[in-house]
Amino acid sequence: MKLAFVIFRYFPFGGLQRDMQILAQFFQQQGHSITVFCERWQGEKFPAINVVEIPASGLFNVAGVKNFVKRFQQQFVRAEFDALIGFNKMPGLDVYFAGDTCFAYKAFCERSWLYRLMPRSRLYLHYEAAVFDEQSATHILSLVDSERKKFARFYATAPERFDALPPGIVREHIACPDPEATYRALRAELKLAADSRVIMCLGSGFHTKGVDISIAAFAELQKTCTYTALLIAGNDNPDKYREQARLLGVADKVFFLGPRSPVGDLLHGADVLLHPARKELAGNVILEAMLCGCPVLASDHCGYAHYIVEHQLGDLINANATPADIARQLCRLLLVDKTYWHVHTDNLQKSADVFSRAEHALAAVQKIVQKKKSANKNPESAMVSANETVVLRDELIGLWKDKRVFDCVQQLTGPVAREMPDRQTLRFELDGQTYYRKWHRGVGWAEIIKNLIRFRLPVLGARNEWNALNKMRALAIPTLIPVAFGERGMNPAQQQSFIVTRELAAAIQLDHFFAQRQVSSMIKRALITKVAQIARELHAAGINHRDFYLCHFMLKEASLATGVPDVTLVDLHRAQLRIQVPERWLVKDIGGLLFSSLNLGFSRRDYYRFLIVYFARDIRGVLDKHSVLLQKIVHRARQTYVRDFGHMPSL
Repeated sequence: MKLAFVIFRYFPFGGLQRDMQILAQFFQQQGHSITVFCERWQGEKFPAINVVEIPASGLFNVAGVKNFVKRFQQQFVRAEFDALIGFNKMPGLDVYFAGDTCFAYKAFCERSWLYRLMPRSRLYLHYEAAVFDEQSATHILSLVDSERKKFARFYATAPERFDALPPGIVREHIACPDPEATYRALRAELKLAADSRVIMCLGSGFHTKGVDISIAAFAELQKTCTYTALLIAGNDNPDKYREQARLLGVADKVFFLGPRSPVGDLLHGADVLLHPARKELAGNVILEAMLCGCPVLASDHCGYAHYIVEHQLGDLINANATPADIARQLCRLLLVDKTYWHVHTDNLQKSADVFSRAEHALAAVQKIVQKKKSANKNPESAMVSANETVVLRDELIGLWKDKRVFDCVQQLTGPVAREMPDRQTLRFELDGQTYYRKWHRGVGWAEIIKNLIRFRLPVLGARNEWNALNKMRALAIPTLIPVAFGERGMNPAQQQSFIVTRELAAAIQLDHFFAQRQVSSMIKRALITKVAQIARELHAAGINHRDFYLCHFMLKEASLATGVPDVTLVDLHRAQLRIQVPERWLVKDIGGLLFSSLNLGFSRRDYYRFLIVYFARDIRGVLDKHSVLLQKIVHRARQTYVRDFGHMPSL
């Protein structure tokens, strides 16, 4: 293959830059031609890899980025390459290596609306949408699943566009011929006592890596452990951190080593890696330390933090930890015998795939290039005109692509599952597969005006449900599988639309299941847990259902034999999609769910179980923190019950 890599800037010791270097060199060694495009290249260039620098400047950094992207797109000849692989977000990529966090999450969940108005934010949101939007064709090489879910939350990115990559630790980067001699040599080099315990901070970008937090925690540690030293290696200006160490009285025990590569000698010479990063998408350094037998104390939000827990090679720093808390954790780790860490390091090396990222990335790129060359393998076909939009997926592409799709959908026959003045749901069979078609005839001006008078946006057709189903599918929240959507007409009152979903076979409504079956306590617990998980993930994604009743949860009874109930949420016709669900709509959803369960014999313990899973905390914490919200939910459920049954429920 002939591949183009593009990155804004290359400089030694950058994490993303090293990721690009590893992939470029591995791809080239496998016989592929690599050309790297960048705005500026610092350091030595890679043998047998072409580097094209495209200078672009601007008054501010964001202007330089914008100018580079513009000039690159003018200069890049797409026909000369099999694929364009980007290491920064920008329009036009075939493949994006997801080495950075979700900017939309930062802009909408961690910053104010003023931040989103800044030119930098607008540009980066635009570039991110160009990669992740559901209309984009860019494939994503994903490093951590938690970040994939954030992108899916904001952009409803289809799951098949993601290829998960394992870590890509380079053995040569952490190699050490004689660890014991290295351990002694490091202390001798720094003129430390032979029994001194070394705490290591490793990474460029000191603020992001939390070096100030490390120094503050180290100063606290000196109150109980005076035989320690703090080593800081990485590419950044250390002046203000030296001053911090001086003010805290530990300047003589804090050493700034500058950038280092490889890092095997440092990690084999350290007793603990301290990594209180403010932001860390993955964190190769965490695994590098663990593979060197060095325990790790890292922020719990680091992408690779789970390896620390799974392999018992350190501890995690929670979001509210103080320097004194971190110092106590360090002290505990320093007291553990090194033999313990080496045993767990051996287990990590034997059981975890942490070296093969480049191989997996190459396989993914080859698959993507093959799909590009096979036009008939496209899983989606969109046809858009001034007055009509049609989207077909999977098997329906071959059946309807070259036909008048609206006529085909309108002429379908089969049993009517539901008939309403403005829409009809029909079950039909096509080519041996069963589907449901929901046809919207137009809501009429009366319905639109009624909603506007109540300060509500009217649901005009199938687009609302189509968007909700796509977002839920992107987030792996179990729901119906949409395979076709259409919309035509400019008049909102008379607009016609449809959505086609695959049939959910052999499923029963959850309210019917609980009413008609003798349900064991074990199955009841499993179902409550599953419903609570769906509710939690739905609301965390910014989706509220508006008709969130047990009758809209469908259970495949056969799945109960496996111990993992297969529950699907349906009827997203009125669902609303936002960045965050407002409290009033959260109350309506959970209140509706509570209302629909009141006559089914659930106990207080059952409701507590739901709350524990939904809020992801113990029941005491739920009742303490969310008491007002829970009162509103109960009030909403009681109101609905009185409206429908004429008397108060027993709660």
